[in-house]
Amino acid sequence: MKFHLVKDKRVLISPLNWGMGHVSRCIGLIHRLKKNNNTVIVACDKNQEEVLELYFPCITFIHHEGYPFQFSGKRHFGLDLIKNLNRLNMRHKSEFLETEELVKLHQIDVVISDHRYGFRSESVPSIFVTHQLRLPLKWIEVGAQFIHKYLINKFDCVWIMDYIDHRLAGNLSKNNASVIVDYLGAVSRFEVYKKFEGEKINTIVIVSGVSIYGQQFIDELNQHDETSELSIVAKDDINVPLRFKRLKGNWLELDQEILKAKCIISRTGYSTIMDINYLGCECELTSTPGQREQEYLELLRK
Repeated sequence: MKFHLVKDKRVLISPLNWGMGHVSRCIGLIHRLKKNNNTVIVACDKNQEEVLELYFPCITFIHHEGYPFQFSGKRHFGLDLIKNLNRLNMRHKSEFLETEELVKLHQIDVVISDHRYGFRSESVPSIFVTHQLRLPLKWIEVGAQFIHKYLINKFDCVWIMDYIDHRLAGNLSKNNASVIVDYLGAVSRFEVYKKFEGEKINTIVIVSGVSIYGQQFIDELNQHDETSELSIVAKDDINVPLRFKRLKGNWLELDQEILKAKCIISRTGYSTIMDINYLGCECELTSTPGQREQEYLELLRK
């Protein structure tokens, strides 16, 4: 089911819980769904709900357990994945059964999964949202690509957060699956606002993703950046050096600062790339070492 056909439906959507980038881009997606007169119900954990409720105070939230995963912080994402594989597989199986129950209980017409392989139904159309049809893997990891494709093929359609010319995700968003695909373009949470028309003068550092990697990013910036005129957007558990200005507030309040940014410094997270594309500001992006997707996206921008 392509996006333009999802109108006047009861939609159940759930974002992956690995970092808040999936929540960020779901804000833009939910905004579009509501413009199509859909009733949106969100299945998510408490942290995700606290953010989404700021933007959509009138929609229904259902508590839904995330995928168990522990990042070691040693920059070996593949090894982290292998160590958590059994727990992930168990959660994947239970999630499918839970989703079927939610579909019946809430009379759902369409299920939308933001990169959650188990969040689908065999009773109603199920859509997988991603920017990665192809994973950035080495040849020895071809098995992971096979599993990725196999699980995606269980969905009725894939909504790809990129343009049809693949300008943002490159080879990652090229169709190598046998399912129906629909390219949505860049999906940004800043779509909920009018574009800022004033003068942009600020440089803002956005510390996103898992905290252990976010702290490493700030520490690297502190070692190499000689200026002190940087404003930092970071979670409370990130230690920000006193020479930087820490911006405080909830997501809505911090958005107002980001809208005015002339330049954004950040990791090469895909949701951040889509936000920058929408905002049209300058950027300095570097990948998290060991995260092959970000390393590929960084090379794509050079």
